[in-house]
Amino acid sequence: MMISPGSYVDSHKNDTFEELIKERDSLFEEIKQLETMVFSADREGEEWQYHPGPDVKYQVYLEYLSALCDFIKEKYNTEIVWRENEE
Repeated sequence: MMISPGSYVDSHKNDTFEELIKERDSLFEEIKQLETMVFSADREGEEWQYHPGPDVKYQVYLEYLSALCDFIKEKYNTEIVWRENEE
């Protein structure tokens, strides 16, 4: 079962920047692996027998990545940029 992008980001609300970057990088790697499957003409492999399939996971992970990057941007602005301006 996949969760919504909002729920995914909520599960990382208390992560440090280092943890968020690691999660972002992990999503990149997962997306790259899925791309080898979803852009292949061969859709007979075992991974295509599971639900959700690689095509759905690919789309959802892209949505997670987008939501996570938005969250990182907001956290960066709030905790780094705006805090520096207050000093």
